[in-house]
Amino acid sequence: MSTKQQGSLVVVGTGISVAGQMTLLTQSYIENADIVFMGIANKVGENVVKKLNPNTVELDDLYQSGKSRAITYQQMADRIVDAVKAGQKVCAAFYGHPGVFVNPSHAAIKQVQALGLRAEMLPGISAEDCLIADLGIDPAAFGCQSYEATQFLFRDYQLDPHMTQIIWQIGLAGEATLGVLNADHCKAGLTLYQEILLKMYPAEHEIILYEAATMPLYGPRIERFALSELANCQPTLISTLVVPSLGLPNYHQGRLTQLGLTEEQVISYRNT
Repeated sequence: MSTKQQGSLVVVGTGISVAGQMTLLTQSYIENADIVFMGIANKVGENVVKKLNPNTVELDDLYQSGKSRAITYQQMADRIVDAVKAGQKVCAAFYGHPGVFVNPSHAAIKQVQALGLRAEMLPGISAEDCLIADLGIDPAAFGCQSYEATQFLFRDYQLDPHMTQIIWQIGLAGEATLGVLNADHCKAGLTLYQEILLKMYPAEHEIILYEAATMPLYGPRIERFALSELANCQPTLISTLVVPSLGLPNYHQGRLTQLGLTEEQVISYRNT
């Protein structure tokens, strides 16, 4: 007597430029799924997934003008979870890394696990991975602060200018409507960021507007300009602002003493 198959969920990332950035393990899960839900930003990426498994369902149809993205994200998660409840082996494929700026992936996994069923996430190449490669930035060199543009403006965060600043979705800075680009809010948000940063950096400090390449034949968008020009730049929904470090801070003598080290010893060790 056969028993009904239990549903399961694997959430995968297809990379930023889907062709060539999808891992072999991700490809295997897509190929072997009963059904694949897609949250991918372009048709080229969708076609790559469809070639691996023709039984695909797009999630983008849930987006509607004027509709709260919070509702859309919940509907996406519900659609994925319903398929798992039906006993299907489900794969949900999202653009980039499936856990970075992807609300439905986390929500679906939590709901499936709450049902006592298997749910896991595989990593994918994210915009941050592309940024590090394209700009030659090592987050370990100066330390790194990474945050969403609007969240930073709305909350009382503290910025450390000795660290590299990575400000995601700078084109939505100050926008509270979950993804509806408003030119007035954007201009006000950029102006406010410029005011905040000018308190810590010189006006001529070079900053970078960055967008990862989403197609193999096109390069990334990399625009370098002075901080004093920030309010007049033209970001899009996928733009990231990078503010390079002012340089390493001074050594903390008290901590060095506790560790039995001197500044000269540390410099010598790290230059060896």
